[in-house]
Amino acid sequence: MARPLRINLAGAWYHVMSRGNGGDPIYRSDLDRRRFLGLLAEMPERFSIEVHAFVLMDNHYHLLVRCGEANLSDAIRWLQTSYAGRFNWVHQRRGHVFQGRFKSVLVLDDGRLDEVGRYLHLNPVRIAGLGLGKEDQRRARVLGCEDPGKELVSRRIATLCNYPWSSWRVYSGNDPMAPWLCRDRFQGGCGGRSLKEQRRALLSFTEAPIRQGVIESPWEKLVAGMILGDEVEAQRVLKKVGGNRKEQTAVRRGEGCTRPPWEEMVKATEKILGCRWGDMIRRHGDWGRDGLLAVSTRHLGWRLSEVVRKEPEVSYAAAAQGIRRFWKLAPDRPEMQAFVKALTASMSNG
Repeated sequence: MARPLRINLAGAWYHVMSRGNGGDPIYRSDLDRRRFLGLLAEMPERFSIEVHAFVLMDNHYHLLVRCGEANLSDAIRWLQTSYAGRFNWVHQRRGHVFQGRFKSVLVLDDGRLDEVGRYLHLNPVRIAGLGLGKEDQRRARVLGCEDPGKELVSRRIATLCNYPWSSWRVYSGNDPMAPWLCRDRFQGGCGGRSLKEQRRALLSFTEAPIRQGVIESPWEKLVAGMILGDEVEAQRVLKKVGGNRKEQTAVRRGEGCTRPPWEEMVKATEKILGCRWGDMIRRHGDWGRDGLLAVSTRHLGWRLSEVVRKEPEVSYAAAAQGIRRFWKLAPDRPEMQAFVKALTASMSNG
């Protein structure tokens, strides 16, 4: 039986999950987890992929990502192969680390992203010891929820907040912002104007199920087991995937999803910042230069290797360092945030 095709679309959202081979742990130590996160931090630059949420459990991981290009399979294959090689070398073992192919769900309905992100972040508390295991959830759906009591709710929230291998610690304000993690979608998705209000709304939304005792799964309404969204739109995508080879190629490569030409992005940057691009390139550490590199690789579908070919004066290492510097500074610099919005909007309108 042929394996089902991957649906690789440019600009699409995906939930990704993979388990250890035979249910074995994929991390044996915190150092393993740091190695995995180090590779995950490289994905935005290498593959133009936005990482919006993650959680590392002992024998599996979950990601919520948005692909600038139609390359989810390439990115996750690189992530898992790179990690497996290092894991085997460090622990002097051979064989598979991950079980089969990774699982992915295409999220076509943007309105369901908050639910998916919440379900992902709640993984550490979905355990029997906290009354939220699989059997507990089944019983609650049939018989209803009992009041968990303040003590149990407090333990659930403490477990969620203290779990160190999840992006939730960044969203909840317990860890500093990781420069490679995109938090705008979820930070502002639950309401509130100020960062403090947004964080309070997100905390309330995420903690609500563990206060009540039932964590609803967003996967109950999947179409064909692989798409979350409107059934008509999902069937349209599936029809293309199941059609002839040319149609399949069009879907996998995201045909019809174009990225702006480099020259247009340069002109827009000059207009927004009121400065010549040549001057930005020559000035060491110019944030305008770094900003264009950062936005083009995170939001506009360019890979870093392609960018440096356009600008031979900037080395790959210098460009990567500049991008990391830009995203690290941007949360505290309104002018940088304004530039990101202006350039992205300019290219979208164009």
